[in-house]
Amino acid sequence: MSASLLRQIAILSFFLVAGCADTVLKSGHVLDEARLAQRSAASFPAADEDYFHDMDGGIALSAAGIRGRDMWIVWTGGDDRFWDKITQSAFGSFDLLKIVSSYPNPRYKYSRDNRFAYFGVINEPCFDKPTKPDPEHFGLWLDQRRRDCLPDPFADAKKYPGVEIGARGKTMAAGSYYGEPTGIVGLRLFPNPDFDEKAAKEWDPVRYYEDPSYYNRKDLVKPYRVGMSCGFCHVGPNPIKPLADPEHP
Repeated sequence: MSASLLRQIAILSFFLVAGCADTVLKSGHVLDEARLAQRSAASFPAADEDYFHDMDGGIALSAAGIRGRDMWIVWTGGDDRFWDKITQSAFGSFDLLKIVSSYPNPRYKYSRDNRFAYFGVINEPCFDKPTKPDPEHFGLWLDQRRRDCLPDPFADAKKYPGVEIGARGKTMAAGSYYGEPTGIVGLRLFPNPDFDEKAAKEWDPVRYYEDPSYYNRKDLVKPYRVGMSCGFCHVGPNPIKPLADPEHP
């Protein structure tokens, strides 16, 4: 699936769902998970770390500019719920949790090694391609953060406490409201609040990658949902200073 096709699916899906919802539900009357958990807007302060300072040639930004750039790249606004619902109706053709994976089966023609060529997405520095399933992430083949890099500041659950709803905050960690980095700029990983004890017993990471009768089930509950920020579609290489290796920026 090309990057342009992926973006077209994302845009079309948004308008289809928005159009359907408008015929049934009145605008302003649908509560997102944060509101359902009685979280106020004030409980989501904008991140202030100048983590992306070296982007765009290290241009100096004001404090407000830093917060704006952080939000543009890592804030997904709770849309992980939306993308999870889209996956359930995509008949196996669209699954962000697989796109962020590097499962070692030739049937999957993409991995961290060729994401820019295959999808047009930008690999985030400080990560390596996985060499084995991650036991801390339910056996998924997710990018591994390098030990010579500092922790991702936006994944700090104490500074940015995630929304506790459903299993999230109970059998699943609440995490950060910015999620965890996935190794792809603009895609963030969030604990799935629907992944309760029953879902955990039924979870099989090998079948998730290998068995269509399993991963195409509409009732399959995955341990994580993937959120998408604005930067996912808009962060790219500088054409004036092209990367020597776009797959390993």
